[in-house]
Amino acid sequence: MHRQMLSSVSHDLKTPLASIIGSLEVHARMKDKLSVEKQETLVRLALEEAYRLDNFITNILDMAKLENGMVKIKQEKTDVNALLKNCLLRLSNRLQNCNTVFLATDVLEVTSDPVLLSRAVCLVLDNAVKYGGAEPRIVLNYGLKTSQLAYITVQDNGRGILPSQMDAIFSKYTRFAKEDQQNAGTGLGLSIGREIMRLLGGDIHVTNNEEGGGLFTLTFAVNA
Repeated sequence: MHRQMLSSVSHDLKTPLASIIGSLEVHARMKDKLSVEKQETLVRLALEEAYRLDNFITNILDMAKLENGMVKIKQEKTDVNALLKNCLLRLSNRLQNCNTVFLATDVLEVTSDPVLLSRAVCLVLDNAVKYGGAEPRIVLNYGLKTSQLAYITVQDNGRGILPSQMDAIFSKYTRFAKEDQQNAGTGLGLSIGREIMRLLGGDIHVTNNEEGGGLFTLTFAVNA
């Protein structure tokens, strides 16, 4: 487990860092010979990898806080519809090539921690983009499961999840390959998401939907 963790962390820290260094070195050494378009492409690539690196470091720190009981719930009235729209806005760059469908429009107000809930939803959305189809399609829905439990569902149009992997995807530092055999990254995001939802009195479960792709259901207490 320790070796697996070190291998995963080393890869996910070094890979984007190598891309950042490579892009900026080419830009610095050949700036006078490169077209404006090529210069902009190199800077954009470096920035995208910097965001990726920052996201991974944030995940490591979040997991450390969760494991050490340092995350405390701050309850307040939360509009689930507005929260989901805010999540989509925050991930607008990540979702720009996705067809996002919002099924629910009803008002659903809960007493929860909007910061933690948003974090978990964004992590699941990011996973849906990563493992979606060639033209990602994400379907969002929400509502009441019981009088004490609310839910948010995130459905993608990828290849789905093997039964043997449905528990493993929530394990820390679990890595699965993408369809194109590129490295898909570690499983920290979903692991963090599950820990957050359990703090909020619920959980995350995954199934395969009939049309293909994964269906993640985030449940949480109406009054956390």
